[in-house]
Amino acid sequence: MSGGLTIARRLAWPLAIVVLGALLALAVRRLDVARVLLELARARPLWVVVATLCFASILPLWAAQWRLLAPPTPRRTFARLVGVVSMTSSVLNTTPMLVGEAAGVWFLGAEAGVDRASALAVLGMDQLLVGLAKLTVLGAAATLLPLPTVLRDGVRVLAVGVGGLLAVLLAMAWSGEAARERLTRLAPPRLAHAAARAAAALSPLRSPPRSAAAFALALLKKGAELLGILAIQHAFAVQLDPSSALLVLAALNLATLLPLVPGNAGVFEAAVVLAYSWLGVPPERALGMALVQHACYFAALALPGYAWLSRAPRARSAAAAP
Repeated sequence: MSGGLTIARRLAWPLAIVVLGALLALAVRRLDVARVLLELARARPLWVVVATLCFASILPLWAAQWRLLAPPTPRRTFARLVGVVSMTSSVLNTTPMLVGEAAGVWFLGAEAGVDRASALAVLGMDQLLVGLAKLTVLGAAATLLPLPTVLRDGVRVLAVGVGGLLAVLLAMAWSGEAARERLTRLAPPRLAHAAARAAAALSPLRSPPRSAAAFALALLKKGAELLGILAIQHAFAVQLDPSSALLVLAALNLATLLPLVPGNAGVFEAAVVLAYSWLGVPPERALGMALVQHACYFAALALPGYAWLSRAPRARSAAAAP
């Protein structure tokens, strides 16, 4: 059984790439490539730079959020955490699913001195906040705009997943001393100790001020993405209601939930084109906007981490670890 699952995992990524490549080839055949190139040439560079800066502001906001969530250590400084999230973002945007999350746990330990169990707790809270922020964006989009059916269905799926994660993390955070003692008696010592460390590291969930501050930072990250999307619209001289950026971001939030291919290449563009087509933007212009938006996003969130990796020997060792 395990052998079959291993083979399935190995085949899933290449199969997804083949299917995605076929869909993209079909889409390109239906588009006027010359018009797409013309749209790209018309993009105004100043607004492209503004979009890149908006996306880049996500990194310090993310670092501030992890500083709120991570247990205190001598090395848990804001500057180090900027490096941690930058390197994590680089891996997230260039590798398949789960590799970036595992790298984030490594980087928290190597650079910020956070133990493995506590780093996993930080990652869990981060994913919870990301999910809640996405639900907020989707709710706002549904309030202001008519959503395509696929987005309405996606909201329900996301809500179930986020609700389940919230229930698990709250149960762990409020498990209490009696539950930890029972776990100590039933589980192997190392597992019981790791679970106790993880439960202790979930203390932000027991503190309304810290939880609220961390959630506010998650919303600010989404706000930075919205501003970046609006800047791309200005770059292409697209006149849309500002609420249109919510629909684009909502489509991206759902399409990139499970990154089947590194950097969501193709999936990112398809989601943006779908949203703009729904809003009445010609497909060639929508594709040009999607390509530039993804390039700005990649430059802002994937490239900076490599500078940190080049001067952080502990992080390089962690990234190379199996």
